[in-house]
Amino acid sequence: MEKKLLPRSPYDRLGGYVHLPRLIDKAKLHRKGLLDGYNYKTVGFDKHLLAFLKLNPDSFEEAANRLENDGPILEWIVQNGTKHSPEEVDEWNQAMISRHPDTAVKKARFTHFLKEAGGEGRKDIRTYFDLIEFDEGRKK
Repeated sequence: MEKKLLPRSPYDRLGGYVHLPRLIDKAKLHRKGLLDGYNYKTVGFDKHLLAFLKLNPDSFEEAANRLENDGPILEWIVQNGTKHSPEEVDEWNQAMISRHPDTAVKKARFTHFLKEAGGEGRKDIRTYFDLIEFDEGRKK
């Protein structure tokens, strides 16, 4: 069985930002047609991070694929995105890390995805980051 290519953990940081290494991986996998079953760019954490940095999603994807690795990509982001203070980045990170379903509809979807991932009844998986980690096998 072929191992599914997974983007990095949403907890991984680059330039201080959670989710950024994951977004870079998703951009590269998407360009190669390997981002099977993942939401990308226009929804979720990708959308939130791109909006926070005020980056055009297509420009970001182009840069992520043109540049070799994280260092030059981060330089591109610093040159083209909005600059944030360490406090703003910290605040944004905490908001993303602690994000959880906060409506009945979102709770129902979250519970459904958790069950699909094999975690029905788990009480320790409360945030979207936890759900991603569990679904991708990094959280047991």
